[in-house]
Amino acid sequence: MNLRPTVLQKLSHMYPQMSPSQQAIADVILRDPEASAFYNVAEMAREADVSESTVTRFATFLGFSGFPGLSRELQEMVRSRLTTGQRFQLSRSITKAEQQTVVQHFEEDVHNLNLMMERIDLNALERIVQLLLAAKRIGIVSARSALALGTFFDFYLNLLNKDTLLFNGDPRTVDRIHRFQAEDVIVGIGFARYTRFSVDCLAIGKKRGARIIVITDYPSSPLVQYADEVLYTPTGIASHMESFVAPMSLLTAILRSMFHQDSEKATGLLTDLEEAWIGLGTYYDPNKS
Repeated sequence: MNLRPTVLQKLSHMYPQMSPSQQAIADVILRDPEASAFYNVAEMAREADVSESTVTRFATFLGFSGFPGLSRELQEMVRSRLTTGQRFQLSRSITKAEQQTVVQHFEEDVHNLNLMMERIDLNALERIVQLLLAAKRIGIVSARSALALGTFFDFYLNLLNKDTLLFNGDPRTVDRIHRFQAEDVIVGIGFARYTRFSVDCLAIGKKRGARIIVITDYPSSPLVQYADEVLYTPTGIASHMESFVAPMSLLTAILRSMFHQDSEKATGLLTDLEEAWIGLGTYYDPNKS
């Protein structure tokens, strides 16, 4: 089934072809679609630090007859999301400020998931699954807080018997990236603030001919310049910490698709592993002392 791409998907796909001024407008929208949906031309121009005529031409560049058409599509997207949020608001009864703060964090995570679903390129996701299944070796580049995501991805790729290397921010791990060749894949996972280590690893991998998959937050991410395939997922919340709910969900979707498409092999591997886990006593068994 072919679905019409959302305006956020369109922005992500067309971002590399945009001028710097157009990218500034796109960044404003991608950063905060809710607020952007209700800007007039002057407000959008001020937020992006461009002229009003540039905003109008930007809307035309995206295929709209003018800025009102772009605004309407953004508003329709936002209203459909807010309807879900309002239903959630009605389902709870909270009085304490501390509890409201906790639930607000949950709502921000839900918002990020909704935003990711509106931006996701399902065709790109399928191509990524096929690249990973066919890869001789898979490198995973993830540093600092994003290392948790890389470790999760690495763990489950190993259950598919994939040959993986995790590049975790330790400069010594860069030496191992020279093992990668054209039949290998490197997955770069990184969000603002982007680490120099991650950018350099992808640059080296690209130079060696490996296929590069990037999971990041914005088309302006420095990781994107090396990507053969890219998927975008938001991480922002009103906190000093990133929200990794959406990226974790995306990685899980990729892994589940891999297991599903290679289900016979995965079943055999998991059966063998289960026997090993039992023999090693890996998991707690209440029937054994």
